[in-house]
Amino acid sequence: MPTLYIITGPNGAGKSTAGPGLLPDVIKDKYPLFDGDKLKMTKQLEFKKLTGSYKEASRLADNYVFAEFESLYTAALFNKDHFAYEGHFSEDDSWNLIRKFKQEGYRIDMIFLGLTSLKLSSDRVFNRAIRGGHNVQPYDIEKNYFGNLLKLNQNLHLIDQLTLLDTSGTIPLYIGQRIKQKMVFHIAENAIPEWIVKYLPQLFIS
Repeated sequence: MPTLYIITGPNGAGKSTAGPGLLPDVIKDKYPLFDGDKLKMTKQLEFKKLTGSYKEASRLADNYVFAEFESLYTAALFNKDHFAYEGHFSEDDSWNLIRKFKQEGYRIDMIFLGLTSLKLSSDRVFNRAIRGGHNVQPYDIEKNYFGNLLKLNQNLHLIDQLTLLDTSGTIPLYIGQRIKQKMVFHIAENAIPEWIVKYLPQLFIS
């Protein structure tokens, strides 16, 4: 069965850095993770040199990333091939592609990297930005932090396998997995992070 692999979580949780290493080896080797933010940064620099305008370069980069992503996932669906991408799922529209893959008979495998607080997410984005990395506006950081959790809680039924990790510390903490609508925690009940208990209550309903 073809599988759609998704890596998500708040800004600064390590989707681009730690995320790819969490995918199965066969996927890492044959199906590179699509990272729209990383691709945009690369193309934006290229277009900036061509146009001399940061605003125009950003617009062209956005168009390029959108077209490239659409081309790749369309080809995967046509060929019934595995596909892997990372991003945010904080709005209803962001779940439409997941539904499309599901309707085409795909297994949906999501890895969620969580952080203990919105402040930690904001701090990590700030520290990344001052080192020349991808910056994100405060409004979007907040929307992604809470929206990803809210929408995941509402759409758990679409996910065949959900893997939860807390990446607040230096070493990611493996929380557990939900497979076939059954959640199995690999840590003590009193150690389950608040962001799970508070914002993902559907996990506790079997």
